[in-house]
Amino acid sequence: MSEIAVREGAARVMAIGVVIPVFRHSVLLVEAIESALAQGAVQVPLIVIVNDGCPHRETEAVCRAYAMAWPDRIRYVRKPNGGLSDARNVGIRHVLDAAPEVGAIYMLDADNRLRPGALARAAAELEAHPEADWIYPNIDMFGLTWAGDYGGEFSLLLHSRMNLCEAGSLIRRRVFEAGVFFDTDFQSGFEDWEFFLRAAEKRFLGRNLESFGFQYRKRGESMLAESEREAAVIRGEIERKHRGLYRPRRLVDLEQGEAPRFAVLLADRNEVLLTLDPAHGAVARLDVAEFERMWWLGQMRTTRHHLPPFLVVTRAAVWEALQATGLLHGSLWLLERRATDEAVAGLIVEAGEAARLAVFEERGVASGRLRADMVMASPALLRKLVWQMAGVGGEAVPAEEESLALIRVRMAPERLAEAGLAGITGALRRFLPSAAVPVPWSAGKALGAIAARLARSDYRAAAGHKWEWRHPDIGWRSRSHEVARVPTGAKAAFPRASDGRFHIGFVMPMVEFGGVERVALNIAAALKAAGMVPHLFVLEARNILFSAEWQEVFESVTFLGDPDFATWGPGQTLYQGTVVSDWARWGDHGDALGMMAWLDAALNFHGGAISGVMGQLRRFGVRTGLSLHLNDLSGFGRPVGNAYLGLAFEHAYDMVLPCSHQLGEWCHAMGIPEEKVVPVPNAPSFALPGGVMRRPRAAGAPLRVIYLGRLDAQKGLDRLTATLRRAKAEGISLRWRLIGKAVTDGGAALPEDIAAMLEPPILQGHMIAAALAEADVFFLPSYYEGLPLTVLEAMRSGVVPVATNVGAVREVLRDGENGVLLDGADVVGQAVAALQRLAGDDALLARLSAQAMADMAGRDWAQAVQPLVERLRAGVSG
Repeated sequence: MSEIAVREGAARVMAIGVVIPVFRHSVLLVEAIESALAQGAVQVPLIVIVNDGCPHRETEAVCRAYAMAWPDRIRYVRKPNGGLSDARNVGIRHVLDAAPEVGAIYMLDADNRLRPGALARAAAELEAHPEADWIYPNIDMFGLTWAGDYGGEFSLLLHSRMNLCEAGSLIRRRVFEAGVFFDTDFQSGFEDWEFFLRAAEKRFLGRNLESFGFQYRKRGESMLAESEREAAVIRGEIERKHRGLYRPRRLVDLEQGEAPRFAVLLADRNEVLLTLDPAHGAVARLDVAEFERMWWLGQMRTTRHHLPPFLVVTRAAVWEALQATGLLHGSLWLLERRATDEAVAGLIVEAGEAARLAVFEERGVASGRLRADMVMASPALLRKLVWQMAGVGGEAVPAEEESLALIRVRMAPERLAEAGLAGITGALRRFLPSAAVPVPWSAGKALGAIAARLARSDYRAAAGHKWEWRHPDIGWRSRSHEVARVPTGAKAAFPRASDGRFHIGFVMPMVEFGGVERVALNIAAALKAAGMVPHLFVLEARNILFSAEWQEVFESVTFLGDPDFATWGPGQTLYQGTVVSDWARWGDHGDALGMMAWLDAALNFHGGAISGVMGQLRRFGVRTGLSLHLNDLSGFGRPVGNAYLGLAFEHAYDMVLPCSHQLGEWCHAMGIPEEKVVPVPNAPSFALPGGVMRRPRAAGAPLRVIYLGRLDAQKGLDRLTATLRRAKAEGISLRWRLIGKAVTDGGAALPEDIAAMLEPPILQGHMIAAALAEADVFFLPSYYEGLPLTVLEAMRSGVVPVATNVGAVREVLRDGENGVLLDGADVVGQAVAALQRLAGDDALLARLSAQAMADMAGRDWAQAVQPLVERLRAGVSG
């Protein structure tokens, strides 16, 4: 070959700089240098030896001798001791400055060595894969012999749990030019792990090379042994330094891109979707034959090839229906939690009550009862079924005979129709196969069928062979779904990944006919109008009111399903007279955290004990808010309740959101920093329908008095009864209308004659408006309140409020100007007197009505939530 051809060939070889830091490895250093020199002058034109202040004279002698013997290839740098990271950085910078032709730098510790041709192979791999930024080796140890296999795709998700990349990697120049160097604060070890974490966080990508040729010297006592003894401390420091990476939602985002959690078999389409977050669609779509190959490859090389750990079996109609109704993510999350406990979990979709949604569970269902519309099998169960059906490990056990958790989702019939399930609900577990005769179908049977196919597969024979001579060392590869669980301790991380939108959770113990729920709905609707995405989380109830209004506002609904959670109590301690539940302080918070850690913000609406997790959510970067509505009263008339519990956990919240300015002032007076208090004053809970106007009372007709709301003791039902009877006894011309039902355990029994007057509760805004249009006076004799929505809605319609002076009622109701405030001991007497005046003075009634309407003009939720929107968009202070 001519000299010109040699030069041209050499020009095509990537030039590599080698950095060798040395401290107390005087003799071993010779092997490292010789192995670097043996890589060839064309491949390695520059070797930088950095003496990190080694106290051994021999180190100086060896370094000088080599620098003098190879002046064109070896540079010797001596510096005061600063630790391994500092020595590497000095060497890297020297290469960058002295050798602009170098395209990559290799880190070689003084006690390790390279096989001949190692760097040529690594450089060729870099050239072949321009997307790769460093090439890392498997770990072949000498001395104490051991070999570790780190093959497979590089994954930042897995790298967050274990170091996949040895410092002895070939790293492109562009990584260092982007400012990624070794952190000199890491003096005790794992500095290479931290370096590659930072590189990967800057979107640089590593790639494993099977036959790299790196040799790692292993001795009984070493720096690595010291690091392993301090592993917990060093890991903690890494997690603090990379706090953003170790947040649950960041880990779920990585899982979505690198290791989809679910393989979803749509049995009627013969299709398998690989996904984590269904809202992002499938990462891949496979036919069953492709999945069969993937599954067996995952069995043969569990640490090299990702296999979705959970197999979900269903039909397309069920999958799409759950997605359309906002239940899919919560269902997958609940199924995963239960499959973790029971190995297999099933879900049945059933018709329920109109305008309601319910989720019920049965545990340990007996043999033969799995007739589900969807099942989720744990990795262990599917392997067990396959090997048993293959005749290994005992008699085959059909999926339907496994112990399982069964979840029943009951939707309103109209929701089933909207979701496209109306025609098959009730017969959802039957379909027509290729044969003409109908046969029973269930997801459990379909699970058994796919397991049988896998057991018959031709790939099965390969699973009996050992394909790697190295020890498979990436155990987290087959447990990738557990990585995002670690920060929360949850049985399952919620399967939602970031999509660029602002997701905000509304956390409630129940959803019924109550003021708190209506406030939550309206705040959610206003935030949605401002561009945010509301999600509903139900903490304690299993059966909720979920009307069309709620369905329209919330993108998803999830039930916590924690049998140990209770909104209130029991608790061993009090905070200013309010019970602080043991669950809030010492309970297992893992599932609640796992449910909400993916959110951008979480707002607690009277969730009681859930305050106990808000501080942890805040640490994960979730903005937290506490919606406050009122102070309850104990049986002795002492203020207690959610507001006081909020004071106990004030540090856990970024914002406190009182429903009135009066309550906001109380919060500040009780010690909450003024910057945290963001009032969201209540407004009418529905837009007034066009054309609905209050009809004035006809001349000589009875005064029309309405009570509309919950039939709970708090509302002063004893006062209502006494007022009604006394007004009747005094001959006041009144026509009463009582509308509502009991919601809480504090419901009060009404006398039979009063109960006979009751009308069912009305929920839709146009129906409430219609009821108010037929009234003159709204009566609310409560013992305690926040800022009642019903008062605001009545005033807007021109219905004169007659209400007790409790909570923030005085904030909107001015006695004698736009209504009547009842204050003092004799509420009933005052109420009767007020009703008598209004019944006999049309001018007074008209004046109060007009002023009430004027005072409510322009009061709406868009205006009310604006400070909250600004705070959420700008970031939360405090």
